Amino acid sequence: MKITNCPMQITYLFRSPGTGYSIETVFGHIRQSMSLLHDVQTQDVQMPNISHNLRQVWQNLRFVRRLHADIFHITGDVHYAALALPASRTVLTIHDCGPLKKFRHRPFRYVAFWLLWYYLPVRRARYVTVVSEKTRQELIRYLGRIGEKAIVVPNGYDPSMVYTPARFKAERPVLLQVGTASNKNLLRLINALYGIPCTLVIVGTLTDDIIAYLQTHQIDYRHYVNLSREALIDCYINCDMVTFLSTYEGFGMPILEANAIGRVVLASALEPLLSIAPGAAHFVDPTDTIAIRQGVLRLMDDEYYRNRLIEAGLDTVRRYSIDKATEHYAAIYQKAFRNTPLAEVVA
Repeated sequence: MKITNCPMQITYLFRSPGTGYSIETVFGHIRQSMSLLHDVQTQDVQMPNISHNLRQVWQNLRFVRRLHADIFHITGDVHYAALALPASRTVLTIHDCGPLKKFRHRPFRYVAFWLLWYYLPVRRARYVTVVSEKTRQELIRYLGRIGEKAIVVPNGYDPSMVYTPARFKAERPVLLQVGTASNKNLLRLINALYGIPCTLVIVGTLTDDIIAYLQTHQIDYRHYVNLSREALIDCYINCDMVTFLSTYEGFGMPILEANAIGRVVLASALEPLLSIAPGAAHFVDPTDTIAIRQGVLRLMDDEYYRNRLIEAGLDTVRRYSIDKATEHYAAIYQKAFRNTPLAEVVA
């Protein structure tokens, strides 16, 4: 009999295609980096169903039960997958507590999400990571002491986003808005831009009401949906300013992406954004339309201030590389792997 130390096999579990792309981008790069830096074998597995109802959740759980790996890493969103995986070999990443905040006034949905997406998965998973200290504190508030097991592992930004300097078009800047969900605060931004000569580039689905609001406020805008990663990077390169005025976030990747490209950012003066990029964005109260407008105008008019923020942003992104995130996760995987039997290969 010959005993061989086989490479660790890590399976990354992703939500169903069409649900989003930010988690997939971050962990796609982490998976690639893990394979290059460590003696591991990796694969990514996407859930077959979007989790619209309990039947689809059940179908996803049945699908997950058939998977085999040394370590399972649930990359976000489909937290409930932990219920069908071996607890000692499951790592769960939680990006935010948005559903609990969203459904706090709808008791049935709140209880369903609290139990299936948060309490039971966090209790079961061997290791739980969160992308910011803000999310960790939210878990503790919603779940009590079991939330304290969460470890903060910040996201890394896309390494294909590299510094690309460009002249700021102060006479008519291009503003980039990534995301159109209600927490992205698009209506207040549109209101704030009324009468300011600029072009607003919006990435995300627009409702008829938002389109009407853009037209009423005479906003010159361009609209894109389902962009490839390369096309999204081009949007960053071709803009002059990135607006990120969310009323709720678990991390805030667009700030880092703008910092990496070298574009000035107007952002919400809220956590975790303030902690992630201190001094690397102009922060305003996202509920104050006048403050948003004043922030846009200052960034248009003050070249010295713009350049100072851009330089600070280049320093900021050095703390959020994919390789650093990979090393954090590699240490967690090793801790979980040590408690599993080594594979035996019969010669």
